[in-house]
Amino acid sequence: MVLLFYELIMRRRTYLILLLVTIATTFIKAQDNTKVDYYRVTENQQHTFPETIPPGNYSGITWLGGNKYAVVSDKSTTDGFFIFNIDVDSITGEITAAKSNQFLSSGQVNRDGEGIAYNPHSNTIFISGEADNNIKEYDMSGHLTGRVISPTPLYRHLPGNLGLEALSYNAATHRLWTCNESDSVFIQSYDDSLKMGDTYFYQLDAPIANKSKAQYYAHGIGCITALDDGSLLLLEREFYVPKKKIGAFVNCKLFHIFPQQNKALTEEPQAKKLLLQWKTSLNILRRDIANYEGMCLGPTLKDGSRVLLLVADSQNQYRGVLKDWMKSLTLALDARNGQSYNDVQDKAQ
Repeated sequence: MVLLFYELIMRRRTYLILLLVTIATTFIKAQDNTKVDYYRVTENQQHTFPETIPPGNYSGITWLGGNKYAVVSDKSTTDGFFIFNIDVDSITGEITAAKSNQFLSSGQVNRDGEGIAYNPHSNTIFISGEADNNIKEYDMSGHLTGRVISPTPLYRHLPGNLGLEALSYNAATHRLWTCNESDSVFIQSYDDSLKMGDTYFYQLDAPIANKSKAQYYAHGIGCITALDDGSLLLLEREFYVPKKKIGAFVNCKLFHIFPQQNKALTEEPQAKKLLLQWKTSLNILRRDIANYEGMCLGPTLKDGSRVLLLVADSQNQYRGVLKDWMKSLTLALDARNGQSYNDVQDKAQ
């Protein structure tokens, strides 16, 4: 009788332990799923505004608040940035109007400006230059402040035209993020004092085109956008132009990652989740080819989702074929998580 009683107690104890383990595992998985399935992206149409946006080589964009944006060109006459006004529909996020107002120059030679990021805390702008792989700070009149992030050992010997392409600052996390464009991609962060943070290895998807058959070809990270929860959006784009031009395309893939500190400074790539993929083309039926190189967070819509604004580099509207396309996406939390985008913003802060 005593043995039977003891056996029953042990069975109940084992059952309780298994139950607790199951609950804990389910909770951990639920926590992981919120990081895996956070965001849902909706694609809007791309637009061009030839009467109000002059031909350019627009390679980066950052939101200044309201309908005001700073835009960088990798071939502007001098080093500096443009001020654009871009209006979006408050419900759909669709771009309704865009206008270039002015260019603010530093008075220096253009250093192949690629990425641009606004820091509202200091009211300054950072621009990454692919010619020197430096990230320099500017005041809101376009003049250099003197603060510079020189290239780290990882970026110091990058080959020409494969340097620092992307740049983004997030005001909630106080982090500036950059990465090189191609080959072995390393993502790097900096704090407000410009002190270097962790470094993360990122692996590109395999290309879909045969590079050997291309006259012009580019495959790599076009832009990076830092979110309030510490995660990142990265746009991989593959630009393929065959010798006959017809059949050219740009394949874009928008990925979401949570930089994992336990994988920092290792050769193990960061886990990434594909949020959206789209393709633009130049063929007999379509002439919507767009090489998107700039992306940033924009205003909040009425449903609480955020706008993502993208600009394409038209190579100064190359031979009248390419256009200065703009595109918007909307970013919202996956409804399966039962949260709104604003909930995650509150938790991040």
